[in-house]
Amino acid sequence: MLDKRLLATGVSLLVVCAVAAASALLPAGDAEVLGPADEPVHEVLRPRIFEPQSPAREKDYLYIIREYEGRVAVFGPDRDAPEIILETFVRHLPIYDRIQLQVGVRVYSTQELEARIEDYTS
Repeated sequence: MLDKRLLATGVSLLVVCAVAAASALLPAGDAEVLGPADEPVHEVLRPRIFEPQSPAREKDYLYIIREYEGRVAVFGPDRDAPEIILETFVRHLPIYDRIQLQVGVRVYSTQELEARIEDYTS
């Protein structure tokens, strides 16, 4: 008798765990869980789709950050001389950053420029 109860409890626990795991792994659609004052507690994660920038947007940048004489430098659009040369040597940066700086990192606002400079200098 005790073995049947133990088995039933184990099976019930297994079913509850399976349902919980399935609900955690399956997408929840557009439903969101609301907390106090109807504020979203958890946002459903959806894959982000990479959207290439439109050609007009590509030309609207305010600055471009790239390598200049081994250092990180900030250039204005269509300029060959840098406006700012940072103390940061490109060789000290991670490989991903070095590759980006070879191509040039377009910056579309002064806030973004400040954030990127902080990233490169810290």
